[in-house]
Parts: sequence; structure tokens; C-alpha cells
Amino acid sequence: MKTKFLLGLLLSATLFSCGDSDKTDTDVEPESLYQEEGYVMASISQSTAGFSYYAGFFNELPSGDIDLTKKAAYSTFSIRTGYKNFIYGAALNGDKKVSKLAILKSTGAIVEVAAIPLIDYVSAIKIISDDLGIYTTGGNRALFLFNPTTMENIGQIDMTSAQNFPANETNIYTHLAYRKSDNRLFATLFTNSSKTGQFYDAENVYVEVINLTTKKWEKTAMFPQATYPVSRGAENGLVDEQGNVYIVTQGQYGLDGQLGPNSAKRSKPQILKIPAGTTDFDLTYSFNPVSAAGLPNLLFQLVLGTIYDANGIVYACISGQQDPPRLLELIAKLANQTITATEYSELTNLAFYGPNQRWARLDMNAKTATFISDMPLTAGYAYPNSKIYDGKFYLPVYNPDLKLNGIYKYDPATSKSEKINTVTAGGLVTDFVKFTK
Repeated sequence: MKTKFLLGLLLSATLFSCGDSDKTDTDVEPESLYQEEGYVMASISQSTAGFSYYAGFFNELPSGDIDLTKKAAYSTFSIRTGYKNFIYGAALNGDKKVSKLAILKSTGAIVEVAAIPLIDYVSAIKIISDDLGIYTTGGNRALFLFNPTTMENIGQIDMTSAQNFPANETNIYTHLAYRKSDNRLFATLFTNSSKTGQFYDAENVYVEVINLTTKKWEKTAMFPQATYPVSRGAENGLVDEQGNVYIVTQGQYGLDGQLGPNSAKRSKPQILKIPAGTTDFDLTYSFNPVSAAGLPNLLFQLVLGTIYDANGIVYACISGQQDPPRLLELIAKLANQTITATEYSELTNLAFYGPNQRWARLDMNAKTATFISDMPLTAGYAYPNSKIYDGKFYLPVYNPDLKLNGIYKYDPATSKSEKINTVTAGGLVTDFVKFTK
């Protein structure tokens, strides 16, 4: 009787176990070799010998003083986007390819998991899902589809009918925005000729519309009298809940001879709008955040690091104080063509790397701009790569006068910010990425 009883218990246990799960040993996912949570910070240091790149992995939110030179050095380190627990961007050794990077659990090293070889350097990357990503390159009007999981090319969009300026050597797509509601991609055209001193050689802005359902180019949207739809830190793409797409245009930095309050509209920063449900610009919508913040007469205006929050709110790093006297003096020399090479170098350093910008809250509906009061002035042109994680914004601040070079966290719920860390060695902060499973 005892034997029969034990056999019955074993049989019942076996049946219960089988009914609880139909998985077998072969169904169990192998443990990943790569970190699935944590953070990566990167920096760049410039010297007479060239550029040095540093990056490292942190299990917890990196705080306090950080010496990135104690992490790892690379030939180059350029993140285009982060997706789950992988980073996509340029190759660590400088080769021409789209590189998929991860963090080894065993050593904490940043390694290349897979790559797609290219003829030209990668320009922009947008990940839509596990199965679909888009990248562009330095090749004229080159736009490709790929699988970010397998790192296989899955097609190239025919852009032969898109806007082109054959006289300009460069016609590439530097920023990508994705609108989920109608599965469309918006690619801004950057066109440039080496024969001029300007960065952008057209008098209008052009955005190419790609239908990702049909995987075909659809049309070119054009906004007149706006220039240079390229802005540092504008990799996020600005698309609101309704499907309105916002395009940041930087203007010409005065390189076209247009400066000050009476300069041509196209030479100043403008944020443009492609309304929800349409693929054309709203020609009545043009928003200059610098003017809206109360500084319309600045000679030198910047709009950088844009990132979308919710309900029409965008955060950006914009020109945040009156032009310094020395900057005005050098700009006058530039306008009169009396500036020396040394003075021109000083001018660019003051304009781009002087702490003259501030992070601000932009209301895209009301067209207002309000500075975040408890965040200091920053050299926003440095590397203003903004991120949002768990409802908080992580915004870089570089202010050598205040010995600041790190990440601030801003909470929109409380309108308060706090300094998270300071990079004490390794150069300027370029990237900050959080991994998720």
C-alpha cells in the first residue's frame, strides 16, 4: 500500500508539473552575454595631437566626480542612437560601417556585436522596432532599411526623385523623424558646397517624406526662406501625440553676412511644423525660441539639443544672454572682412564654446520659451545630447567658468533640476545612454 501511495504522489506531481508549464529545456532562453541594465557615458578631448575618445559602463546612475580616462579609450566613439541594451553608431575603430555595440557582462567592456559595412560614413540612424531601422550615410541621397536585431540590410529607398542640388557636393540626410500614426519617415536634406563659407547652400528647407508601409519615397516638403535644418543634439526627432512633426532649422550663424534684428528671416533659427495628418509644411508656422525668450536682438542665435516631452512641450538649449562685448567686436571685424585667422578662431570659440546658452522649456502651441531658472549657463553648442528616461530629462551642461562638465537631471513634474555628475578628466561629455531590457 505504501508503494502504491508513493507512486501515486509521484504521478500526481509529474502531472501537476507538466500542466504548470509546457516549456522544455530547449525553450529556455540562454542568458545574455551582455549587460541589460546600466548606463554608458562618453567624452571627447581635443589637443594639438587630435581627438581622444573615452567611454565606460556604469551599473548605477553615474554620480559625483568622474574620470572617464580611467575607463577605455577609442579611436572614435559616436553614438547615433540607443535601443534597449544596444548602442548603434559609428565603428569604434573608425571604419566605415553601422556598428551595433553592447557591454560584456564578464568585463564591462564596450564591444561590437555586429556591423553593416558601408561605402561612406554613417550619418543618421533611427530604430523603429526590433525588425526595422533606418540609416543614412555620407553618400548623396542615400537612405537604407535594416534589421537592428540581425544587422542585415533589408532594402534601399529609391531617392532619385527627391530634391537634389547637383552643383553642391553634399546632399545627405542628417536628421530623421518618425510618425507612427501613418508610418512615415521625415528626412531633412543637408546640402552644401565647398565653394562658399556657409554650411548650407540653399535658401529653403527640404524634407523628404518616405512611406514605410510601401517602403517608397513619397514627396518633398519645402519651406521657403529657412535654412540649415541641422542642429547639434537634434537626433531625437520632434513628433507630438497628435502627429505634428517639428523641424528645427538653425539659420546661417551669420556666415551669409546676415546678422542682427534686421537680418533675413532665413538666416535665423526657426522651428517649422508639418501638421498631423499632412505631409506638407504649415507655411504660417514659424517659431524662433530665442526671440520668444526675450532676446530678439542677439547677433548670434542658437537652438540646440531639442527633445520632446508631452502636450506640445519641448526642451532645448538656446542662446541665453546678451552677446559678450568681445564677441560683438569680433563679429564686426568679420563683417568688415578685417578679421585675422587667430581672431576668427577666437570668434568661433566664443560663439560656440562660451557659456552663452541656457536650457529652456518651449511651448510649441503657444510659441513661448522660458529658461529653466535653476540650471546654469552652458556652452550648448558643445555636445547638447538630451535624453529622457523614466519621465526625467538628462541635460548636459558645460561651463568652464563654473567648473561644470556633466549631466543635470530635470524633473518636469516639479520644475526642478539637480546636478548629477561632473566629468573631471576625459574632455567634454558627448553621450549619456541608459540601457533597458
